[in-house]
Amino acid sequence: MLEAVRDFYDLTKVRIGVKPAGGIRTTKDAIKQLVLVNETAGPEWLNPSLFRIGASALLNDLLMQRMKMSDGYYASPNYVTID
Repeated sequence: MLEAVRDFYDLTKVRIGVKPAGGIRTTKDAIKQLVLVNETAGPEWLNPSLFRIGASALLNDLLMQRMKMSDGYYASPNYVTID
């Protein structure tokens, strides 16, 4: 899909956005998507008007990662809601 978006831009000079969803449940999954967009479509697509991640389940992992960075340990599984 990203290659199609890039090719469409090359032909028309019109940028269209992408919103990957499904299977993005962890912070690592989200980072993989960021790298994929950056390397396939280019850094211009790394802004909210052209790139969004559609993964509500990702929020729990992001909250747990944030706590790990600030407090030095992971929260208990009960700290955040379960899907």
